Amino acid sequence: MQVGNCPNRAESSGLDDKTKSLVLVNYFHSMSSKEKTCEDNFGDLINMLRTCYAAVGNRWANSVAVDYKRSEGGGSFQAIDTLNGKLL
Repeated sequence: MQVGNCPNRAESSGLDDKTKSLVLVNYFHSMSSKEKTCEDNFGDLINMLRTCYAAVGNRWANSVAVDYKRSEGGGSFQAIDTLNGKLL
């Protein structure tokens, strides 16, 4: 969850490996926090999806893992709706 950075897990294939069809973005703190969940999942999540899009060779994530807390407006659902629009 570093702004402008889409890190790759050491045990995973390189981000530019287009032979892999799964593009998974994990977007949550190591230690869960109810108070931060809605804030994190609003604008920052869609910005991270855009950052990772560029990092993986202009491919949108097809799986996104987030901490979830129901909220009014925005949040992870708005980010996923935006992402789904990009995949159509």
